[in-house]
Amino acid sequence: MTDERLRIPIDDPYLHALGLAIVAFARLEWNASYCCERLEPGYIATIEPRRKTAGKIASDLVKMVAAVTDPVLRGAIAEPADEFKALVEDRNGLLHGKPATALNGDQRLFRGGHEWSIPEVNELADAFVRTSLKLNALLYNELAAL
Repeated sequence: MTDERLRIPIDDPYLHALGLAIVAFARLEWNASYCCERLEPGYIATIEPRRKTAGKIASDLVKMVAAVTDPVLRGAIAEPADEFKALVEDRNGLLHGKPATALNGDQRLFRGGHEWSIPEVNELADAFVRTSLKLNALLYNELAAL
């Protein structure tokens, strides 16, 4: 290992916030994927071969929810499915951010000229976890019998 990555001037608290946000989103994405699997058995096996992005998974989940005939079940799944779809866009804003120097000299990611600060990254990670928990609860409750 030659450690070139260590030439990037960045602080550990920012890296920690980014890393936790990435893991939180991965968990959210897979909870959504498993909800799709419950609604359409065999769905998981299509993700890698078809190179489904988080955006495609979110769209698939929203479409599957719309097709649920039981209004109570559809109502329970609709909100977290819509939240996941919106959070994909927020995640894209973070992960496709541009590296730049903040006014205080810190190295940060920016999107549309706006700095992704540690509190903003943490709030986004919290939103990922909140929605992930909702989808996970559906997996083991309302969707478990499907």
